[in-house]
Amino acid sequence: MNRPTLSFEFFPPKTAAGEAIFWQVLTQLAQYRPDFISVTYGAGGGNRADTARLVCQAQQRFNLAAMAHLTCIGDSRVNLDTLLHHYQDNGIRHILALRGDRTPQMAADSLDRGDFSSSLPLVAHIHYHYPHFRVGVACYPEGHPEARDRDADVAFLLKKINAGAQFAISQFFYDNQAFFRFVEQVNRLGGRIPVIPGILPITDFRQVQRFAAISGALLPAWLVESLERVSDDRAAMMDIGVEVATRQCRELLAWGVPGLHFFALNRSEAVARVLAGIGMGA
Repeated sequence: MNRPTLSFEFFPPKTAAGEAIFWQVLTQLAQYRPDFISVTYGAGGGNRADTARLVCQAQQRFNLAAMAHLTCIGDSRVNLDTLLHHYQDNGIRHILALRGDRTPQMAADSLDRGDFSSSLPLVAHIHYHYPHFRVGVACYPEGHPEARDRDADVAFLLKKINAGAQFAISQFFYDNQAFFRFVEQVNRLGGRIPVIPGILPITDFRQVQRFAAISGALLPAWLVESLERVSDDRAAMMDIGVEVATRQCRELLAWGVPGLHFFALNRSEAVARVLAGIGMGA
């Protein structure tokens, strides 16, 4: 069996100080020799230029595979093709194809104004016109918040696989059994691609609550109770977050997941502590 992959996800910083931190954290996490790193793409494409620049620079500076997030909500085929050509010309080989989130400022019909109504036609477009890219997609072990039900959500993932998706990265979760059931259902229905669990070590409970409200991820009652007891103690909160993520990763690896994808949030301490706890230290 191949060893599990290791990957880290970052977001484009908004300030010069934030970018300095971005490069500092990436330098620290690059010591773990990740199989790839990824850079997110803001809702509505607001960080398009920063994502493209950081992805290409990261791959060149650290000689590691960098994956660009690409969202299509309200965007044109011309703009997306321009970006894909740019990545192609700069040696990027991995794309995470996403619909993207609506921002509060977006008009209700913004999806209709774009050339791609969802991530499904975007996956098909990249697979057909840019076959050298390895195309990944997002998946939701506890269900996408807009899906009719979980079966419909799995069915949509299967359509993306049939359209050319070669791997999937999951939304964060804290119930491993939900992830196991999800992957088993996908496999049973013929969707045999690597499904990589997304890991989010909690360092800021209120922040994770906001993320969960947007993404549909569930926060178990036992976890909420534990974190609320230390809501005014950031160090204790990180200790709990690291302990929970470490236990989670150990169980996932024992089950045989193909990799671990850490949402680093442009910070390194919690991720480094989890990796040390599961024997993947630098």
